[in-house]
Amino acid sequence: MLIRIRIESTQPLAGTAAAKGSDPLPFEGWLELLRVISELVAAEAASCGGDGEATEQQMQGNETGG
Repeated sequence: MLIRIRIESTQPLAGTAAAKGSDPLPFEGWLELLRVISELVAAEAASCGGDGEATEQQMQGNETGG
């Protein structure tokens, strides 16, 4: 899944975020950005037939570092 975030201003943080095939969702502030990203991820999970819950194995597959 690719989420594109467009920052229109940094003080306060404001812009839009969109996933492929979705309309851009506006946000203002860090918490709003997190809410918008959460909505986009949940919509993607629902469209794939998932329940929105990642398994422990899926989460470990996305970890980086040593």
